[in-house]
Amino acid sequence: MLTNFVRRSAPALLLAASALLSACSGDDDPVAPPAPPASASIASPAVTSLTLNWAPVAGATGYVIRRTQGAGGGTPTTVANTLAGTAGTFTDVGLSPNTTYRYQLATVRGTETSAFGAEFSGATLAPGSAGSIDVTTDVTTNTTWTADRVYRLTRIVSVGNGAVLTIQPGTRITGAAVADGTNPPVSALIVLKGARLVAEGTRSNPIVMTSAAAAGSAAPGDWGGVVLVGNATSNRTGRTVVEGPTPADTISWNGGALDGDNSGSLNFVRIEFAGAAGALNVELNCLSMYAIGRGTTIQNVQCLRGLDDSFEWFGGTVDGRNLISYEAGDDHFDAAEGYRGRNQFLIAVQTGPRLSPRPGNVGALSAEQSGFEVDGCGATAGTCAAGFNSTPFTTPVFANFTIIGPGPGVLPARPNRDGGLGANIRRGAGGAWINGIIARWPESAMSVFNQETADRVTADSLDVRNVFFVDNARNSDEVGADVTGDANARRFFQQARFTGRSIDSATTATDAVFTSVPAASVPIANNATLDFTPVAASPARTGGLTTLTARIAARATGFFGGTLAGTAYRGAADPAVPLATQWWTGWTSYRRN
Repeated sequence: MLTNFVRRSAPALLLAASALLSACSGDDDPVAPPAPPASASIASPAVTSLTLNWAPVAGATGYVIRRTQGAGGGTPTTVANTLAGTAGTFTDVGLSPNTTYRYQLATVRGTETSAFGAEFSGATLAPGSAGSIDVTTDVTTNTTWTADRVYRLTRIVSVGNGAVLTIQPGTRITGAAVADGTNPPVSALIVLKGARLVAEGTRSNPIVMTSAAAAGSAAPGDWGGVVLVGNATSNRTGRTVVEGPTPADTISWNGGALDGDNSGSLNFVRIEFAGAAGALNVELNCLSMYAIGRGTTIQNVQCLRGLDDSFEWFGGTVDGRNLISYEAGDDHFDAAEGYRGRNQFLIAVQTGPRLSPRPGNVGALSAEQSGFEVDGCGATAGTCAAGFNSTPFTTPVFANFTIIGPGPGVLPARPNRDGGLGANIRRGAGGAWINGIIARWPESAMSVFNQETADRVTADSLDVRNVFFVDNARNSDEVGADVTGDANARRFFQQARFTGRSIDSATTATDAVFTSVPAASVPIANNATLDFTPVAASPARTGGLTTLTARIAARATGFFGGTLAGTAYRGAADPAVPLATQWWTGWTSYRRN
């Protein structure tokens, strides 16, 4: 019986074994590749971002996302490669406003990646698309201004009480166009001690602070500009208040002791048509920095057609880089009261005719306009404890600057005095000017006023090295100007005091030195494209100080987390960099109204 059972069961057992072996060998067959996500769409469009949503794929360990700009054509760019996790959402940031973007998704499962799925698209919003908001009260708690709104300042708005005002990329802030200083009232943004302004734009989405006037009718001095007040040291004594109309002129700024103080950050910001005044000669500046500490970040900032100074430092230690001043009503870069910051890559452009404020504006243009105006103390020695010898000395570092004046016949004539100078260094100031170009100033390229300032030269705390002067009425102060009978008119910048410092000059017309800069007294057209790169034959393409002197190097450490570096070229433009990628390209503007 057992034998018969075995005989009858053997074929069945063989079939079962065969089926089992077949099943086992099937485990080695390749698993089907993952499918791309389905049901993908755009949700929550914003001015500079789009949020993607899709149905998660079972077993996915990540996703690849690629983006193409525009409604058709274009080359895809991978924006998220094996995006971690399995969630079906991703926010793409840093986009251009009012622009269509197309996306495709692929699924990642372990080492496998699916094909890309079908395209889906969405468009970012236009700046201010959600309307405008009148800012009528001070900012006293942490606040964010978003790019879908236009924020209209109706008065001088203060950020205080330790609050942080964050401004998103692409946001537009406007100030009412002032006609007479009272109707409408002067508007400005003032950040008080202990508060912070975090205005971080991008190259493609700069933050713009400008006049509320309609395009084509803006004017210098329409609104006040930006004022930062910090807790760093200065050499002023007594209670010293912010320049400008009420309530600016009630805010004390000196007396601080925190040179590392942090007032926030400005990056890719344009400040346009600022400098409003409540009364004659109390104009606000485009960007005023009162005792700002080195914990603050100032970079990629443009001041455009302000009625007073473009950048002004009152004491403090804040550093800056990539700063551009276009058509200032007074000085382009003004420092005083013990300012000791370091700045690299600066451009100033002045053409003609002179700026014209809106009719009825009580503000006025300065008669003493210069590229740099740097003072050791204020306008009168009595404002500082030891007069023009007050400490800390004003000893900034300015490196890689291109300072272009208007040429003759534009500024008021100020022979042997304070105006029409590429660099006006006075009242006990020191500092270092290296690797720069000063061009087309109608009085002189550089001038040193006051005996105390000449003392800084002797002490080697006022140094000028590897600078190229071109197309100026004079390059330095006249021989004998340092011993004239009028002590107040003595000037000490004779090049004989700066021998061996690689200072040279040329008489070539300024517009022939740079790739694209207008000739003297020729107005720059609205929306012009300027290129400050020296032409191929220019001596400025070489001649730079590549290894800093020990004294300058000691002051250059810690510059933006590293060290301010020397360059083989002079001026603000690296001649090896094409215009498309120069630091000022893509976020600056050159317009008159």
